[in-house]
Amino acid sequence: MGELKKAPDVDGSLPSSTDGTNVPNSNEVDWDGLDDPHNPRNWPAWRRAMLVGMITCVVFSTNIAAVAIAPAIPLVLKEFGSNNQELGILAITIELLGTGVGPVFMGPMSEIVGRRIIYNCANLAFCGFTIGCALTPTLAGLIVFRFLQGCAASCNLNNAGGTIADLVSIRHRGFAMSMYSAGFMLSPVVGPIVGSFLSAAAGWRWIFWLLSILSGTMGLICAVTYRETYGPVLLERKAKKLRKATGNPELYAKGQRQLALSALLKRAISRPFRMLLFCPVVTGLAVYNSVVYGTVYLLLSTFSDIFQNQYHYSQSKLGIAYIGLTLGFLISLAIASVTNDRSHARLVKKHGVAKPEYRLEPLIYGAIAIPVGLFMYGWTTQASVHSAVPIVATGIIGFGVMFTFIPFNVYMIDAYTKYAASAIAAGNILRSITSSMLPLAGIPMYDRLGYGWGNSILAFISLGLGAMTVLFRKYGEQWRERFKIELLNI
Repeated sequence: MGELKKAPDVDGSLPSSTDGTNVPNSNEVDWDGLDDPHNPRNWPAWRRAMLVGMITCVVFSTNIAAVAIAPAIPLVLKEFGSNNQELGILAITIELLGTGVGPVFMGPMSEIVGRRIIYNCANLAFCGFTIGCALTPTLAGLIVFRFLQGCAASCNLNNAGGTIADLVSIRHRGFAMSMYSAGFMLSPVVGPIVGSFLSAAAGWRWIFWLLSILSGTMGLICAVTYRETYGPVLLERKAKKLRKATGNPELYAKGQRQLALSALLKRAISRPFRMLLFCPVVTGLAVYNSVVYGTVYLLLSTFSDIFQNQYHYSQSKLGIAYIGLTLGFLISLAIASVTNDRSHARLVKKHGVAKPEYRLEPLIYGAIAIPVGLFMYGWTTQASVHSAVPIVATGIIGFGVMFTFIPFNVYMIDAYTKYAASAIAAGNILRSITSSMLPLAGIPMYDRLGYGWGNSILAFISLGLGAMTVLFRKYGEQWRERFKIELLNI
């Protein structure tokens, strides 16, 4: 077999020259060869691993806030003199709505000013809003601060994919994304376990004090150790130095045009929306990912009601209900971290060309596991079978979720490399709206349909959307090429 070729990139990069041709331009500033040590991809492996690991820890420290308060909602409502269950769920899910608003600005902005400054500003804001949650005197104030908390947290959740694209080569991205996924997906289930015990022992406000200490520490470490990783920004800095050193004002960074800041902002902010609306594969995968993610948060936000009322769990014991999802995530993470890269390498070897669509192969595991887990969870809960059985069922759901989340994000990175943050932001918009709104329908749905049919409806929807993944895998490349948009020209 001849040398393997990489499929043409679809990240919207401009040609080497400013006139749209591939003719080299003497004023274009690029890396000094493939082995340029200033290129983040060529940094020592230990440094790149450290940066990915640090961003994973930052993601964990901020995303743990998503539902850490969930087990303590009865205590929150009691303190503020409310018995409105919908407001209680809103206090949980409003943070997720914020994570859908933040990426619209922060993802594209990181592609203008770089990752580092966005991370640092967002970490500082998150810590401040978390302290606001701890001190708020009203339920309305808690809801507002939770929303702002989500806006700040979204930076780390969204831009981590861009950082992985900056630092990690294609063949190792599945493993790197799995490490990031550990922080992203484990934090929402670890949070309630900690929250249930802490709120019972010291009160619900200490959940936010602990979060502020944790996120403040990680934010400080990030501010001190994180170096800029976004290639175009580094090349622009290099071009700026060369313009000053040589006196040649015509020098410019490769793939960039000199535009007014207002034009750059308009282009960057509109990019995620255009990708969501005009790239069918992005749209389809975003819808599937958002339904899966929304279902997980529906379960997380209703565990306290189900396990306290139906299984008579105490406040301190409630954290046990979240162990199933945690174990499911951990088991699938151990498998998915290897499966994604190996299946990609196998398909590249088989077909002789690397394509982003090969990353979608493992979606099939999630498409099967999630409906099975939902059916099992719903009907065993309906029949009041021993609580260990529905907890095991949630573990099956957790197993499937990781095989949805990782392929989605790695595909976006491979397909839209330079604009991975915008591509992931496009998916986050739908995911955050669904995960914040769907849980509001959870308790009314269960009251009307019961746990069996309520979760069966979710299972049927997940099964139908999961079947679509076969189409994405088979026709994704055709749709991606047919509906390709020039990301730098929008």
